[in-house]
Amino acid sequence: MDFSIFDELPDYLSEDILKMYYIQVIDYYESTENVNKIDFSESIYQLSERQWHTYKTLDEVIKQKVDLIIKEILDPNSYELMDNVTSIIAYLGLSESFQTLKEIDKTNLSVDVRKLIDETINELDENIDNSYSGLE
Repeated sequence: MDFSIFDELPDYLSEDILKMYYIQVIDYYESTENVNKIDFSESIYQLSERQWHTYKTLDEVIKQKVDLIIKEILDPNSYELMDNVTSIIAYLGLSESFQTLKEIDKTNLSVDVRKLIDETINELDENIDNSYSGLE
């Protein structure tokens, strides 16, 4: 799958178009071995950012699938991956991934990754179920 297409999408997409793209990306992940986690997370990040701009929550079934996938690909040894993943968690309100993020042993992590995780936890700890809490 050419993940670069997601960088070129318009800033605003309809819920139906977003749902179609999410399903494509999820299907690709589930049917492909050795998916590049950074490229994959970038595509989900791009979709999540556009989903957030709809001011509507993601379809619950898709959200649960994305939540499970993000939990699977979390790798605190990669700043680039964690930067994407923490944004995805915030944009979509992924509670299971957020809980996994909170449970990461930060002892041997880089300062940058540790700071990213701490900032995400501080920002979302009381509001993970409401992606739009900062707007209220």
